[in-house]
Amino acid sequence: MKFFLTRYLCVPVLLSFAVESIALDVFVDEDILTLEQAISLTRNAESVSQSYEYRAAGFEQESIAESSLPDPKLKLGMMNLPTDSFDIEQEAMTQLQIGVIQVFPRGSSRSIKSRMNQQKAEKARFMSKNALLKASYDVSKSWLELFYWLRAEEIVKQSRGWFKNLVGVTESRYRVGSATQQDVVQSELELDRLTDRLEGIRIKQDIARSDLARWIGPSESIKGLPDQLPLMSLPDIAEATPVLASHPVIQATDAEIQANNESVDLSRQSYKPGFALDVTYGDRSGQNLDGSDRANLLSAMVLLDVPIFRDKRQDRKLASSQQNLQAVKQDRETAMRKLHSQLQQSQSSLRILDRQILLYKEKLLPQSRSHSELALKAYENNRVEFNSVLRARVAELDTHLKAIRLQIDRAQTIAMLNYLAGEEK
Repeated sequence: MKFFLTRYLCVPVLLSFAVESIALDVFVDEDILTLEQAISLTRNAESVSQSYEYRAAGFEQESIAESSLPDPKLKLGMMNLPTDSFDIEQEAMTQLQIGVIQVFPRGSSRSIKSRMNQQKAEKARFMSKNALLKASYDVSKSWLELFYWLRAEEIVKQSRGWFKNLVGVTESRYRVGSATQQDVVQSELELDRLTDRLEGIRIKQDIARSDLARWIGPSESIKGLPDQLPLMSLPDIAEATPVLASHPVIQATDAEIQANNESVDLSRQSYKPGFALDVTYGDRSGQNLDGSDRANLLSAMVLLDVPIFRDKRQDRKLASSQQNLQAVKQDRETAMRKLHSQLQQSQSSLRILDRQILLYKEKLLPQSRSHSELALKAYENNRVEFNSVLRARVAELDTHLKAIRLQIDRAQTIAMLNYLAGEEK
């Protein structure tokens, strides 16, 4: 009976305790979707950043328009028409007029408005770049999450096969009187628990595929994944402040600050007078007393805005623009603190994960496997109870899953660091 038990239960449940060597039976006949391909598909999707590109193009066009003078106004009319006869030749003052009015905005308003829109276009471009970086991180996180749950399913299925053999062995031992009915019930219960665990894992797979499909589409998200985790290089972040200062989120805020500086300058232009030039040509009909034709008239005048009541208008606009500028500067400080916090958390998590991965590789995984094998041998010699074998085998399974989870968490942390560093990987 000892030989029978050993023959069926000493087959390795876990083919390897290294994550890279776990084979996947699912989707073996389908195309493989690598992480690099998923990121490339995401970057090629126009919806990721196209809206920001449209905004940038719109602001650039508006910048050109703002740098131009306002359209001139054409003036047509009749002046000094006598109402007793409505005869345009009766009075010397009567004239048909045609004129042009050209408005010139206050001070340097045109160039300032043009620069404001250029800064807004810059902000939109930086936000577009950030959207691409964020999409790369999100799709990497979803891809890695799916990788974990596919591997978890494979490992649990292998363990479930081991427990199926265990049920058969305990039933055989029970029939010959070397095992109790409780052993049979316990093995069947553990098999059912693994079946339930598999269903939960498949639900997690569906969620991960749905998240992935959001970025690359349903047809790509159903593909299989490689057998090994991709090599993800760490970004070079020697000093946090310069790296984060060049992040697209911060650069977008810097562009917004520049736009608000221009807005303050624009408010100051309102203290200067604007003016308009009016040139009018008057055509007169009829003749003078000496029989000569009446001379036509040319008029020219300048209209000035006079900013007299400044406390209710100009002062308020300037104060408003200055407050908006301070608000944007505060937003930049908040964004920098947030990025610093995320960077510190990610770097700290990476150090802890590296230590945990090393611990699992060198101690916990070998120890859990050894403990499982020793528990099985002890049970064969009737030195431990059957539930000790079950606990050891479940602990081995959980330890293996935890080791893979740590690898995935490390890869996701590196993806976050690449996002914070502003690197397109």
